[in-house]
Formats: sequence, C-alpha cells, structure tokens
Amino acid sequence: MTGILGRPSRRSVLPLAFFSLASVNMFLSMISVLRVSGLIWFVLVSPDLDWAVWTISGGMFAWTCLLASTGRWMTYLGALVLAGSVLQILPTVFLSSGFLLGLSRIGGILMPLAVIAATIQCVRNSRGLFSISPAESSRLLLQFSFSLIVPLQIWSIATMLRVARPRLYPQFDATVAFERSLLLLYPSTAILFVLLVTEWLWHPIVSKIVKGSRRYMTLPRSLPPDVDEKGALAWKLLVSFSVLAGAVVSSCQWLWGYPLGDDAKYYYSVLHRMGTEGSQAAWSTERPLLFLVLYFFEKTLCQDLTQLLRLVPVVLASILVILTYYFARFLGQSERIGAFAALFVAVSPHITVGVDYFIIANWLGISLMILIFWGFSKCIMKRSTRWALLTAVLSAVTFGLHYFTWLFVITTLLVYFLQNLVERRSVGTHENRLRFLLILACVMPILPGVLIAHVVGGGLLASLRLAQHMISSFLSEATPVNFVTFLLNRERVYDYFAREHYAIPLLYALASIGFCRLSGLRSEPGRLVRSWVLSSSLGILVVRINELWRFLYMVPFEILAALGLATLFGHIDLNRESVAMRSDRSYLLRTGIEIFVFVAFGLMLTFSTLPSSMLLLSLFVIALVELFFPTIEEWSDATFSVIIFLALEQVARAVYVLA
Repeated sequence: MTGILGRPSRRSVLPLAFFSLASVNMFLSMISVLRVSGLIWFVLVSPDLDWAVWTISGGMFAWTCLLASTGRWMTYLGALVLAGSVLQILPTVFLSSGFLLGLSRIGGILMPLAVIAATIQCVRNSRGLFSISPAESSRLLLQFSFSLIVPLQIWSIATMLRVARPRLYPQFDATVAFERSLLLLYPSTAILFVLLVTEWLWHPIVSKIVKGSRRYMTLPRSLPPDVDEKGALAWKLLVSFSVLAGAVVSSCQWLWGYPLGDDAKYYYSVLHRMGTEGSQAAWSTERPLLFLVLYFFEKTLCQDLTQLLRLVPVVLASILVILTYYFARFLGQSERIGAFAALFVAVSPHITVGVDYFIIANWLGISLMILIFWGFSKCIMKRSTRWALLTAVLSAVTFGLHYFTWLFVITTLLVYFLQNLVERRSVGTHENRLRFLLILACVMPILPGVLIAHVVGGGLLASLRLAQHMISSFLSEATPVNFVTFLLNRERVYDYFAREHYAIPLLYALASIGFCRLSGLRSEPGRLVRSWVLSSSLGILVVRINELWRFLYMVPFEILAALGLATLFGHIDLNRESVAMRSDRSYLLRTGIEIFVFVAFGLMLTFSTLPSSMLLLSLFVIALVELFFPTIEEWSDATFSVIIFLALEQVARAVYVLA
C-alpha cells in the first residue's frame, strides 16, 4: 500500500473497497438470517433502509469484483452477486406479484452466498488480485467487520447496564439474544464441559494415538520470544481494562439498586452484633478472622455497614484479577497469557457467583489459594526459606478464613506430591523431602485451629464439626454414579449450562485446548496447576449433586482458557510469513487509532442523538486509517481487535447473568 504522505494507488484502494463492502454485506446477511430464523430480531437503521443498504452493498461489491477480475471465476462470481442484487429489487421497480416476489427471495439467497464465495476466493488468491498476502486480506476483512460489531457490542452492554438513552434504532434486545443463543448452544456447552472435566483421562490416550501421525500438530510450549516484548504496553492496557471490567461486573447489581445476595444478610447480622457487643462476638462464628477484618475496615474506612458490604465485592474482584494476572504470567512466562487470564477472570463465574450469592469467604479463599500455589512453586524452584514461611502463613490464614478452600488446597498439594512421585522417578529424595516438608507445614495450622475451636467453642466448634461431617459425607457418598445422576437430571443440567453462571461454552472450548498446552509444561507451577485441575475434576465427578457447585467454583477455567487462547494466537504468530521490519511506535499508533474508532462509535451510538446510520461511517474511518498509515502485513493489530471482541462478549455475558 502506501505511507502516510504517499498518494493512494488503485492497488491500495481496490482491496479496501472490496473487503469493506464484503463486510457490510455479510454483516447484514447474517442479521437477515437471524431475523428470518427467529433467533434474534435486530434492525440497525430501519427495516427498509437495512434492506436497501444490503442490496446496494451487494451491487457495489459485484462491480468491485468485476473491476478486480483477473480470471473467469471472479467474473462469474461477480455476475452472480449482481444478478442476486438485481433480482431483489425487481418487486420494488415493477408491479409486485407472486412471481417477482419469488425471484426476490431467490436473489436474497443467491447474493449472500455468492458474496461469501467471492470473498473466500479473493482471500486465497489475494496476491494475484491485490498484491497482498492472504494474511493481510484476512486482516482487512476482520478489521472492517469489527468496525461494525464492536460498537454494537458496546451499545448492547450499555443497554443491559441501563445507562443508554432510549432510541428508536437500533432495535435489539441483548438480554433476549443471550438467552436464545445460550439455549441454542446448550447441548454443545454440556458436552464441552464433560469433555473438559474428563480430559485428564482421555487426553493422554488420544495424544499417544495421534502422536505418531505426520499431520499431528504439536502445541507450542512457549510463545515467540518477541511477542511479549513488543506488545508489553498493549497487554498492560488489557489488564487495566480487565480490572475495570471486574469492578463494573461486581458492582452492577449495586448500581441497579438490587439487594445483595442471600449470604449478605448473615454478614450484616454478625457485623451489626459486633458493633453492639464488641469484636469478641466474632469468635462465636465459624469465620472469626474474616469478620474481624471486615469489622476493622468498617470502623476505619466506612462507617456505613451497607456501603461496606457493597464495596467488598468490588475490592475482591480487583484483587482476584490482579493475582490471576501475575500467577498466570508466572505460569506461562508470558505477559500475553497473564493478560488473557485477567480478562477471563474479570467476568468469570468466580465473580458472578460471588456477587449473586455474596459468597465473599469462598471468593477471598480463591485469591488466597492462588497465593499459596504461587508461594509453593517459588519455594520449590528457589529453595527459599522465606517463601516456605510465607506459604505456611498463607495456609494458616486460609484455614482461619474458609476451611473448605483450605481442605481443597491440601488435597491439591497431596495430588501434586503423588503426581511428582509418578512422573519424576529419577529425581533424588532431597527434592521430594522438601515438597513433603512444605506440605506438612501447610497442614500444621489444623492443630492450633482444632485446639482453639475446642477452647472457644460456639461457632468455631460448630464449624469444626460441620467440616468433619462434610468430609465423612463426601468420602462415604463419593462415587462416579453421582455425576451420571447429575447428567441425567435435565433440569439441573439446564440450570447450569443453559442460563446461569456456568453457561460459558467459549471458556470450556478454550480451556480444553489450554489443558493440552498445560500437559506439555514441565515446570513446577505447570504441575501444580495440573494437580489443581485434577483435584477439582475428581470432586465434580464424584460429589453429590447438591454439593457440585463447591468444586465447580474451584476449577481454574480462566487460566486454562488463557493458555488455550494464547496457543491459538501462538500458532498464527509462529506460522505467519516473514514481513518487513516495522516501527513499534507506528504499530501502536495504528492499533490505538483503530481501537479508538471502535470505542468512539460505540459511545456515540450509546449516548448521542445522532441517527444509527452513523455506524456505517466507522467503515469509512477504518478505510482511511488503512489507506494513509503504513501497512503491517501481520495479524498483530487484528489480534487486538479479536481480543476486544472476546472481552466485550464476555462482559456482556456476565452482565446478562446478573441482570
């Protein structure tokens, strides 16, 4: 193409015209299909104008194909698109009749199919047509498509958050759209979930079977060495967005004026009693440390108890996002994996379930568990007494705050120890002795905890007896039949995977890929996370139906999904063609401008009184950016557009769940 000061050539303008028109036509074709099928009713400008833009874009696309034609196939496809667009307008030009209406319907089918076929062929043969690579042509198609989709995502989230001004168009109910799409995906969501929680069983067998095949594509164990260095600022910005998204999701019910979750009543009653009887009232509960911490913050920072309870989820969401980012970055040795994990956890069931039911003890326990695993890995890798002491202290704090999380942590560490004995038989006894002593140090807090419970009595002793009852019930009733019973219970499966917090098919699919990637990591944190997944999966497979949520809440879906998404992007980056060196500053400037355009048009659609047809101007602005800025013949800037799309889609899903 051309530089900033260069004059646009026919070769630079033609692909922009081609792919922008293709994006408009395919976008409106998709809307038409969804509307006709009854899945989603969406009108962008008005029913008549949407149809007119759809038809005109098809005709203009056809003439672009004819201008770019270098062979018969391009001419034939352009003629088919033109014929389809002409057939559509026949009933409006001539007197409408049944015959002409039939031809119009044929044109409505012929035109989008021919556009799709022509676009695919042009991407494959883009070097001969436009003198650009197939990767560059795919990037252009994505950028123009996202210039329409991303602003609409922003507007949809605003409507669900009830901050958008009422307007006639677009006509679209995002809540109903999510409800119907999740219901449509419900069977695949359930299947993906079953495959994920049993992957530790079937993946080793499948990998051995296909490993000998020449077509087998091994997953990369590390990202390209230059990816994180060049994109460090972009990943930091993504983490900042994730913290903001977590704060918005965790506070949206507060902003709507909804009452806090059911467990908030218990927290309120205990803290109110502590305000009248004194801090010693906390020792009559099963979580004295947690209530003492909350009571301290109430007295020092926030005198309004209700305000404190509303702020706690926002603080916990921010802490969880930041800790997940650092731990995932430590696990994968990659800024990209850390940023992806932060993004997914900001809108994950860990936060939405915590907000919906106000289970802040479980929520805080997840953060402490991540810190324990982090400290445990650091201690093993560095042979550090300081990290060992910190890990033991964190284990004691977790035991005092939430005993179930502590039990799960100890179980995971024991699974990790057994896994190392099986996988690393050649390692000397010194390293295994260190692991055993560190696990023993994490178990030790149970001794003073039991002693204090018997001395204090009250809620602490009742909590200890409840924990004993939970363990005995779990061990006596644990059987794989429980999981089969759950799958046969259509109502419970529907509640989990068709409408509530765990209706996350995208995360299940990415997490399955991430587990394959995790199986290839031989580092200490890699083995520890693998044991984490194994422990939670075993619990899901054998626990009673009524207690299934406890182990579901412990699965690191977000970390696995981050590994899976990074693996997919890693394949694209590793397999891309060599390109000329480019300036990082120009790359960031170009990407920043494109993201700004997406967000600006989304905000204008949300808050301004301008007609919704202004959204089509986004295509024109993106075309100008592509035309007058240096071309980057790689996937990097399109990658961030994909990430923005995924981020907004997950934010919208989380808001839908809490609405």
